[in-house]
Amino acid sequence: MSKFGYEKSVPFVCVNCHTKIMGSKDERGRMKVKCPYCGTVTVSQIKSRRHIQIDVYAPQGQSVITQ
Repeated sequence: MSKFGYEKSVPFVCVNCHTKIMGSKDERGRMKVKCPYCGTVTVSQIKSRRHIQIDVYAPQGQSVITQ
């Protein structure tokens, strides 16, 4: 049984390495997934009907490249 009482499997594509992975969404619409290939952590949350917030965190020991 899930720790939230309600989890739904959601197909997801890693924004770092573009690998197809499965994430799980809780009852509040929040999804947190860690890519097993590159280590990137992505947190997605539905804010409203037309607004989805996606936060991407770099793997341990790496940093974000800025221009």
